[in-house]
Amino acid sequence: MAPGPFTLPSAENDVNEKRKRAAIREVKKWAESYIPNDILEKHDCIVDVSEIQCGDPNCAPIDTVVRLLFKGNVGCVFGLPFEAVQVTKEILDEQMPPEEYIEGWIEGREDLEWPPGPELAEGEGPPEGVELRFGVDARVECCIGVGEDGWAPGTIVALWYRHPTWGPKDYAPYQIQLDDHDGLIFAPQDSDVCIRLLQDGGMSDRSTPAEAK
Repeated sequence: MAPGPFTLPSAENDVNEKRKRAAIREVKKWAESYIPNDILEKHDCIVDVSEIQCGDPNCAPIDTVVRLLFKGNVGCVFGLPFEAVQVTKEILDEQMPPEEYIEGWIEGREDLEWPPGPELAEGEGPPEGVELRFGVDARVECCIGVGEDGWAPGTIVALWYRHPTWGPKDYAPYQIQLDDHDGLIFAPQDSDVCIRLLQDGGMSDRSTPAEAK
């Protein structure tokens, strides 16, 4: 009999899920080792690690996302192009923000961006004069291929997102925080095939189209 569309629970799946959870806990422990103990004990920093599905067919299908959030909503979110079980401490060490950034976020500084933005040569950067359909804070839904119908609701948090490993002219129109995921994803195209207005029409007052800067 041909296999159906659903996968029944199995011992192998249970083992893989336990390995993933253990790996996420290990990566979180490594990330927490960079934060002063008194800051962690006072709950003045949230350290969160999760896996997300990448929406770009040219990147790793699963990323491990690390989120450091300090008081005042300062900090960073960065992704590692590996499943959690593949992440080593050496890989995390290469991507963690330096000590002076962490000290600055503890002090509440909002001007520290990590990963740092690229140094662009003249003529490089996001497309000029391109008007995107949505602005920051727009309520949208993204096609991620999972869930009830393959679409997941979220909020746009940035325009013209660029990962540090991409080329100087490679940009994604939107970066999105999904409602049901801790990490961030991006939409590779400004098209209804991958991102569209939330069907209930929910948008904030700031969700107006924005031109490329």
